[in-house]
Amino acid sequence: MKFSIRIAFLLSMLAVSGCSEMWCWPFDCSSEETSTGIDDSGNTTPTTPTTPTTPTTFKLSDVNFLHKDVSGWPVTNTLTVEMGGGVICMNVPGRESWPTVEIPHHSGTKMVGVSANGWIFAYHNDAWYGATWEWWAPKTTCKPMHEMAPRKAPPLNSWEPESGEVFYVMMSGLARGSESNVQKRTNIVKVVWP
Repeated sequence: MKFSIRIAFLLSMLAVSGCSEMWCWPFDCSSEETSTGIDDSGNTTPTTPTTPTTPTTFKLSDVNFLHKDVSGWPVTNTLTVEMGGGVICMNVPGRESWPTVEIPHHSGTKMVGVSANGWIFAYHNDAWYGATWEWWAPKTTCKPMHEMAPRKAPPLNSWEPESGEVFYVMMSGLARGSESNVQKRTNIVKVVWP
């Protein structure tokens, strides 16, 4: 009986919470920082500190870019992110129209077509850093989460996200090395490492 009363109370709270997304309750559903992305048009977004040294705001203008500085590229596509089961999915409708460039596969045995780079923005060593972490083929949307560390971009090559850590992700046209295809990017999405 007590269990039924508690369930009824929780469901009634959901009904009056104003949330349109079932999974966001009992959290703050009015926040603009959902998996559908954040508005970075002002390049300022409040964050929740994960450690005493993490700043309370994220400004794209404060980022030390370890690959091409793409902050001036226009936001032309909307990114949504899903994480779980060891996989991150970065969904970008319309990205399939970005031009494909052939690059050597890491095995050195073949060429592969890529059209985008995934980005990470993390607070590390008392500063914000942004680096690409992976090449993305035109129709690829999901990658293993363990591949997210930007292994070839010091000082983020020593960064490993901890459970509960807040960082940001984005996708852009090719921005690593000399490869280039299109100067476009997505919105920036806040994520929390599981």
